[in-house]
Amino acid sequence: MVGWFTRVTARVNPRFGHTLRISWAMARPRTYEEKRIATAVRLPESIHHRLHQAALDRDISANLLVTRAVAEFLDRLPTADTILGAPGRKVRPRRERTPS
Repeated sequence: MVGWFTRVTARVNPRFGHTLRISWAMARPRTYEEKRIATAVRLPESIHHRLHQAALDRDISANLLVTRAVAEFLDRLPTADTILGAPGRKVRPRRERTPS
């Protein structure tokens, strides 16, 4: 039965024009309370393929995999003071780019 609670996906190979995989699944319940914002990231083709293969292997969406990876990375990211040195250290301001 197809309804608001069911997701149907079909993947088509553009080279051959036939369906590679059709899957029926219940939509996953939301696991977040915070509003989501769409953004675009340019990835090298090889990383894009690795990302989607890793998501497929784990039966999760690439979106969920990226969201968790970015959150984990940011949790482990050192503070700016740690990276730049002691707090209060003067840092040269960045030069503005001149339009060419």
